[in-house]
Amino acid sequence: MSYEKMNKQIIAAVGGEDNIQSVVHCATRLRFVLKDESKADDAAAARIPGVLQVVKKAGQYQLVIGSTVEDVYNDLVKMINIENDDNYKSTPKEKKNIFDTVISVITGSIAPAIPLLAGAGMGKVLLLILTISGLLSDKSQTYQILNLIFDTGYFFMPAFIGFSAAKVFNTDQYLGAFMGLVTEHPIWTAMVAAKKPVEFLGMPVQLIKYSSTLITAIISVWIMSYIYKYVKKYTPNMVKIFMVPMLTMLITAPLIFLVIGPISNMISEGIGFISMWLFHNAGIVAIPILAAAYPWLVSIGIHKALSPISIQLVATQGFDPIIRVVALCSNMSQAAASLAVGMKSKNKELKSLALSSSATAYLGGITEPALFGVNLPLKKPMYGAMIGGAIAGVVASFMKIKAFIYVTPAFLSLPMWVSKTENFVIQAIIVIIVASVATFIATWVIGFDDPVDEKSEKNKQKEEFEQTHEKHDLKSPVKGTVEPLSEVNDETFASGVMGKGIAIVPSEGKIYAPDDGVVTATFDTGHAIGLHLDNDADVLIHIGIDTVQMNGDGFKQLVKKGDHVKAGQELVDFDIDKIKKAGYDPTVMMIVLNSKDFLEVLPVVNKKDEKKDVTTSSNVIVLA
Repeated sequence: MSYEKMNKQIIAAVGGEDNIQSVVHCATRLRFVLKDESKADDAAAARIPGVLQVVKKAGQYQLVIGSTVEDVYNDLVKMINIENDDNYKSTPKEKKNIFDTVISVITGSIAPAIPLLAGAGMGKVLLLILTISGLLSDKSQTYQILNLIFDTGYFFMPAFIGFSAAKVFNTDQYLGAFMGLVTEHPIWTAMVAAKKPVEFLGMPVQLIKYSSTLITAIISVWIMSYIYKYVKKYTPNMVKIFMVPMLTMLITAPLIFLVIGPISNMISEGIGFISMWLFHNAGIVAIPILAAAYPWLVSIGIHKALSPISIQLVATQGFDPIIRVVALCSNMSQAAASLAVGMKSKNKELKSLALSSSATAYLGGITEPALFGVNLPLKKPMYGAMIGGAIAGVVASFMKIKAFIYVTPAFLSLPMWVSKTENFVIQAIIVIIVASVATFIATWVIGFDDPVDEKSEKNKQKEEFEQTHEKHDLKSPVKGTVEPLSEVNDETFASGVMGKGIAIVPSEGKIYAPDDGVVTATFDTGHAIGLHLDNDADVLIHIGIDTVQMNGDGFKQLVKKGDHVKAGQELVDFDIDKIKKAGYDPTVMMIVLNSKDFLEVLPVVNKKDEKKDVTTSSNVIVLA
């Protein structure tokens, strides 16, 4: 399936290709970093079919898409060219607070690597199941090769994170990957394994295992970005091709082993200590509270900030007893709340959306369709999900369940709760049942405002309207060739934000009244005229695109504000050749500004009518 049309709308809504600094995707969202967020049109983005929600948080402009996000992203990157360049460096950046900056860096660095880590983790679980069932021996060479393949995902995690982090910090991505890989070189891993003292220029080097680490890679690339920028600035052009990367390596890599790595390792160990302390001493409180709050973290897009904790725990402790457990409670509660809405709602469209979103959340743990499409818009189901998530969190904390890989919790990922020595699948199923039952009951009891079935209501309104209102035809204001308004080379008109209408490429420089009415607006430049027609339509006739820049040259207005005009009366003379010579498009747009006041505003143009010639007696818009 092609998402070209959707992506064209997305590009326009975020302020155009030139406004995109970078874009990545996670499991359900396109995550843009925009050069100027004020250029984005939130309302237009939210109206795009396929976009569930617009979220602006932590310096990212996020479009929630759902499970098709990867396909949308793949089509998007084919349509745009967003290579970082020196021009961007001079673009003013919006100031962000420290919290937003940290969250932006974490999510931007980790989100692109999460599918790879999840795939590698599930591969490890598959191997475990094959060996436990006796289908594969852990002594066989087949096992060893498969284990090597899936271990690569976590062993070289610093390289993947370094590559992504370099994009976030607007620096060389291959050097970013290099800084991650240097800590995984066989010589270094052998030194760590040997546990013999190591020195560099007489300074002691701490023997730290960096495989499966995140924080060291992110901080290393952050510092490297400044070193790279400084070296590049002062290195002569004739030797830049080898001197810049060499000096960047020579300065940054020793810093990693001497300073950055040890400090980052202390941070990692501190996170692990605090997490395990909470698990052992305050899990009964921490897990339910986090489970209740988790959907709100998802709604503002900062739940990925918890990912490093989960990944770090799996890498260092061998399991995550908190973050993945919280996600399980929350995901299943979102699924159950959506299920309750689907079972209770009388609205056919909402019922279908709620039930399908519930199935997606239960099976794959993708909760955004349920969250943004059902629970959050209705509000009250969110309270049911919070109650159910908290209750499930209490049960989970009592059973002290553990996740052994980093993957989204759901039915299809139940093997994540199994290791060689422990099995928490039954406990995970119990948590799913508790979350589902508690949330379903809470959502059913609390209730929600069931929206009217808009389709049937609109049909009813249409019938009533047609019984009491007559239709009105608007004539073409100019002779020429008709085309859909959506195809004009001006986003303001093409998007329909001003109202529905029609476009005509003129063959004659005369504008006529489309119906009887009163002139409500004139302009000194003569390039446009406003009318209030007797059928209550407020119409704008705009001659050309950006022709206001001509300051009236080539335009002659024949009526003034307040004049009563008849259908077919000449209103404006204009010089088509002069417009073209000035470098402007002479296309005439007729817009019904108060389109929302009519049940229907139907431009008389379709695929077979495109490029059709019209005269001032031709109907081009039907009002009802």
